[in-house]
Amino acid sequence: MNKSYFLWPENRLIKALRAFNPLITVDSIETMLHEMFPTGFPVLCSSGRAALNIVLIHNEVTRFDYVGVFPYASHCVLDSVSRLTNPLLGKEGRKSSLRIIYHQWSFVQEMNLKHNSIEDCADTICIPGTNLFMGGGAFEIWSLPKILGTTSGGLIWCRDKETAICLRHLRDNRGEGLTPWILRQMSKSYPSMYTSWQGLEVNRGQVSKLQTGEIFKAIQNWDNIISDRLKKIDLVWPYSLNWLKKPKKRLPPVIPIKFESDEKLIKDLGIASGFRMIERINSPNRRSFEKVLPVPIHQDVDEAWLVSLIKNIEEHICI
Repeated sequence: MNKSYFLWPENRLIKALRAFNPLITVDSIETMLHEMFPTGFPVLCSSGRAALNIVLIHNEVTRFDYVGVFPYASHCVLDSVSRLTNPLLGKEGRKSSLRIIYHQWSFVQEMNLKHNSIEDCADTICIPGTNLFMGGGAFEIWSLPKILGTTSGGLIWCRDKETAICLRHLRDNRGEGLTPWILRQMSKSYPSMYTSWQGLEVNRGQVSKLQTGEIFKAIQNWDNIISDRLKKIDLVWPYSLNWLKKPKKRLPPVIPIKFESDEKLIKDLGIASGFRMIERINSPNRRSFEKVLPVPIHQDVDEAWLVSLIKNIEEHICI
């Protein structure tokens, strides 16, 4: 098996450039998304990290405040939070007045959240018409590269139009978005550019004309991604963790399975992520972590590869 896949689809600059369309506006994309998901009001940003930063500014956090973050939070989440306030992990973090809850790989385990909570659904793709804010929070954040495989794009979903208008105003007054996008693309050939992009991006958020065409075209392919994802879920779900509920409307990029083997075999089979940890939440005070193999099922994954993978690892799967 010489193919290899990560947790999320890859983005390709050539696709972004081919999709360039200066007539596509941010407003038109937000209108299209609201029609797809009418229970929320979208604010399109240049990235998920910029989107999170904008929400935190809207919540008026300061250095005297604390924001609860989830275990194994990514560096982009911690960077967005720590530029404004203080992140808190574990039990103390869960007591914070403002929390960021990660619905890991689309699986919603925390419900009845405080109304000002931020639901991080970075890699969740929803079937159009799906209700948003499943945990009860005030905001839901998506990362379009992790969902659609674009070179950029993040979404803030708000519960009401007035809040969305306020966040759009914040976004539009944070500087142009073209320079950070160019730096991000250059970093693929010149890794040192990544640090420059990371430092600049979190304080920006605007979407440039070079980004809107790609995002618009990727959204037009939404139904095809959903159809492909549902087929792959059915293929792998019999081997999934027995305590997870099968997703119906909020679909994951991977299916976590219990697997007994070594990292070398995983890499040889083409799962680039290796093993990962998933948090199991039985109740607010009963939480644990399990080491799992996240089997990729996103749109980049070849179905024949997936069938072959299952055959190769079936004897090692613990159900």
